Amino acid sequence: MFRSPIIAASMVAFLALYSTVSARPTNLQEQNIGYSQSFLQGTYVGFQTLLALAGFYEETEVKQGMAEDGELVIDAADEEDQTEIKIVGLGLGRTGTTSLAMALEILGYTVVHDDEQTELTDLFDAEEEEVIDIDELHEILGLRGYNATLKTAGYNWVADNPDVKAILTVRDNPDKYVDSWLVAAPFIEILRQKPFCWLNTVEALLPSFEAEFMYETTGGKPEDFLNREALRQNYEQYVSKVQEAIPSSRLLTFNVKQGWGPLCEYLGQPVPKGIAFPHVHTRAKLEGEMFFLRVITWIWPLAVLAIVIPLLCIFMALKRKFSKSDTIPKAAQKID
Repeated sequence: MFRSPIIAASMVAFLALYSTVSARPTNLQEQNIGYSQSFLQGTYVGFQTLLALAGFYEETEVKQGMAEDGELVIDAADEEDQTEIKIVGLGLGRTGTTSLAMALEILGYTVVHDDEQTELTDLFDAEEEEVIDIDELHEILGLRGYNATLKTAGYNWVADNPDVKAILTVRDNPDKYVDSWLVAAPFIEILRQKPFCWLNTVEALLPSFEAEFMYETTGGKPEDFLNREALRQNYEQYVSKVQEAIPSSRLLTFNVKQGWGPLCEYLGQPVPKGIAFPHVHTRAKLEGEMFFLRVITWIWPLAVLAIVIPLLCIFMALKRKFSKSDTIPKAAQKID
């Protein structure tokens, strides 16, 4: 889990206290929550992100596959749950992708999104190391039971697979996208700082995160990943490229504000009764998450000291105890 034994010792007790957390938001209408409450919820999401990046949700087979001498394990689902990738989300981050992921799950799809990235680390690592290619990656995802992904496929892959449908999420305008994205973009810088840079899961996923946060958003110009004008221009160009690459019969350009209608019609699914379309992961919530993760980069030495100092005290106490027991009493020396 950790490349640093000290960090492992410091974090394991803390993480063990919080081994069960929910993944997706439970409130489907987070846009109706006030800023302060959303920010606080975001700090809890930041805590969940910390656990995920520490590899806390990785199955045993995933950890074995990531070992230096390990082999990738298919770990297929039960035969009745095995499937293939049918839906690909192509929207850039902060265009409503989390809301779309939840909507697809409500419609019965099993989706790869942010939470699943840190549960499928072995596959991302295997692709990066060229143990498998992009087609094999998606084949294994299908065998593991996933039939929709918002994190593993680009528009060229969709264009080459005529049985796959794509959904391109968009914002009202490029400026709204940029305003929201600039809150999320520093995440990649946080991952490069201690203690996150010591985590095996981060090491395995970093190439994927860099591609998403620094290359995809800038058209291959990572130095511009915080440049407002570059982000704006790339957003417009990216939308056009996707729309040009994929036939309109297999592409839905979708603003989550449109709700269930266009999405369900495109997928041939009935509109869920009594369930409002999800609107989640607000900017305030994201700000809370980023705040929590930044705080971790400031205070992690305290976690080390909280473990090391008590251990040092115990060691010194034991040393004094054994030193006394090894000393021969003067009375005993005289008898001899």
